[in-house]
Formats: sequence, structure tokens, C-alpha cells
Amino acid sequence: MGFIIRVYTPAYVLIGQSESTNAFLGWLNNPNKQTLDLSEVQGFSLDPNATLVDFSQPTATFPKRQVVAIDLVSPEAQASVQLTSRAELAVLYTDRFVIQANMHPSGEMPVSNMFNVVGGDFIPVSDARLYPLVPTRKLPTDNARVLVLNKQSINFYHART
Repeated sequence: MGFIIRVYTPAYVLIGQSESTNAFLGWLNNPNKQTLDLSEVQGFSLDPNATLVDFSQPTATFPKRQVVAIDLVSPEAQASVQLTSRAELAVLYTDRFVIQANMHPSGEMPVSNMFNVVGGDFIPVSDARLYPLVPTRKLPTDNARVLVLNKQSINFYHART
């Protein structure tokens, strides 16, 4: 069985078991794997006016390009991601959320270089807080100890000054 994760897409939040526990971030960044599968899925619509409020399914598959962020809910999931000891507070903007989180650049690298240097589409951050930009149904939680962001979903970002 995999880790418990919470997946944010542009329109939904889904929580369930991931299919992989080994080298989760490497598996997630594998360009040959285009989808993400969850089991024991509980989901709900982010739109407060949606007619489909919540749902449950034994499994769900969705394209990784639809993932905005993944909250690594379980301690085992959090421990599977290596973060550098240096943490710099940043603000990242998506279509639905402003996310304030610690980014973890290596050495003296400025935060502004991270998307150019870190390979793959997914990048981990820590101590994240999500702030809705548009009307959004109440989230199960608005913070995450370790959040993995899809760089393709970030409109822009900057260090917090």
C-alpha cells in the first residue's frame, strides 16, 4: 500500500493512497509516467457552487499535468522527500491559490533559480499555507508540512521579503 496524500487539482481535492512508496518524488517526476493513480479516494469540488460536492471511489486516475500540488499527509510520505537544510520563505501564485512556503535551494542558489536548476515538473516545499484567490469551498486543511508543487501550475513566484 502507498502513502496517504492529498492532491489539489484546479477543480478538486482528492485524498487517498498513492500507488508508490519508493523514491516518491523520483517516481512522480518520471516523464514516462503520465498519470497518477489513487486508491481509497475521497474527493470534493473546490467550487462552492458545484452540484457535485463530494464523492468516494475505490480508485481514481488523472493526468499529472492536472496536479497543482500534493500534500504529503502521512509522516512516511513526508520522510520520503529529501529537503536541503536551507529554507527560504517564498510566495507562489497559481490560478486558484497563493501559496506561502519554504523553498529549499542548495548552497547559495537564489530562490529565483530553483525552477531552472531542479529537474522534473514537481518540486517539494515545506511548511506551506494555501490562500484561495477565488471563491473556494472550505478546505480540509489550509496548511501542509511537506507540499509537492507542479512547476507547470505556478504562474510566478518570489522570495518573501
